[in-house]
Amino acid sequence: MKKFKVAVLSLKQLPRQHRIALVSTSLIVAAAVMWQPSSPFNKSSSFSSDGRVEVDIAVDDLEVLSDQHSEPMGVVLDPHDPEFLAPKDELEQQLENVVPEAHSHKVASGETLGVIFSQYALPLSDMYRLIDVNKSIQNLGVGQMLEWALNDEGHVESLSIKRSAKRTDVYTLTPQGYKYKAQEENGEIKPVMLTGRISGSFYQSARSAGLSPNQIQTLVQALQWRFDFGREARKGDRFAVTVEREFIDGKAVNRGEVKALYYISGNREVFVMRNEDGQFYDAEGKSLNRALRRIPLAKRYRISSSFNPNRKHPITRRISPHNGTDFATPIGTPVLAAGDGVVVKARKHRLAGNYIVIKHGREYMTRYLHLHRLLVKVGDKVKMGQRIALSGNTGRSTGPHLHYELIKKNRPVNAMKVPLPQAEPVSSSQRGKFVKLARDERQKLLAVMPG
Repeated sequence: MKKFKVAVLSLKQLPRQHRIALVSTSLIVAAAVMWQPSSPFNKSSSFSSDGRVEVDIAVDDLEVLSDQHSEPMGVVLDPHDPEFLAPKDELEQQLENVVPEAHSHKVASGETLGVIFSQYALPLSDMYRLIDVNKSIQNLGVGQMLEWALNDEGHVESLSIKRSAKRTDVYTLTPQGYKYKAQEENGEIKPVMLTGRISGSFYQSARSAGLSPNQIQTLVQALQWRFDFGREARKGDRFAVTVEREFIDGKAVNRGEVKALYYISGNREVFVMRNEDGQFYDAEGKSLNRALRRIPLAKRYRISSSFNPNRKHPITRRISPHNGTDFATPIGTPVLAAGDGVVVKARKHRLAGNYIVIKHGREYMTRYLHLHRLLVKVGDKVKMGQRIALSGNTGRSTGPHLHYELIKKNRPVNAMKVPLPQAEPVSSSQRGKFVKLARDERQKLLAVMPG
């Protein structure tokens, strides 16, 4: 083993091109001399006294393990393991039972369908099947909105692309495969006001008022930082909601999109309205979001292993997803909270080592693995940029690094690429117009508010 380690060290000191050539030659020679008809996958591993993993590997795996400082290939942490998830409250459980988790993305300049699927770890096989149904799905325009839902197996169950104010392309998964339909809005869009009073849970009261589960989900997510309907709604609270519905020949043909909400709880009043950009703002045009930072470190470190849901084991060729981003940080490097939130897990795991999970509102979670020391405990409220831990090399790790994951709506996404929430107000050029419209809308909702 000592000679083996010396050989590894010497190999690492060579230029990359030389290493590739040397490794390739070694493999050819080894294959010719030592080949025998036994399984090539009988590799073994063991743990040394210092907690590191001693792995018997082929030479061509050296760069994967020693240079990337990532989890050994084949060791996959299940992102849906309750060990790494935040407990759900009653409202989340109610919505989970009736509403497929809806995901959305606004197309940015230069983005392709493949880029978007990669950012959100969507199955590329589904993308190719969608393209087979209608090749025009690849023609994305800047600013167009994609929305999708996944089934229990993680496949795209439905996907829509809002091409214009009047047209939406809709793809639905059926037993026979994906079906495509272009939906045209030919009717008249009219505002409908729904009102209610909290008598039990917010969910049941909103349903009684005529709101659909999807509309309730929209409001819960829009106000996740301003008002928590699961914990702060009280019996007797009053609310009024404006929903924009499409009417044909005087008959509503869809449930409509939520435009505004006015909520009164004791002496507390909450008003929000959707702007032309699709985001909700308060009456002064201020954002309801809390920002997230892309890198949970004070400075940039080399990314030793990138987010890759389609990563393959170099020997077995089986999919071995890497659901986070690894930073090659020395032991003791301060780890910062990616955003404001609450610590929901802070413990030790045999694979993840010392780890922390932070819940940011109702839509995002972040995970920090292989830590040397934890600086927070469960229940702590943290601010963006606050020190929460020191990076380390605990658990099943082949070298000091920070493994960082961003979870959006219970799905791991590429933290280095996906759009992150920003706490920016309505643009100065539109703010005056928005504030005037918001003032008028608030007065209309107040006029129909239950007494």
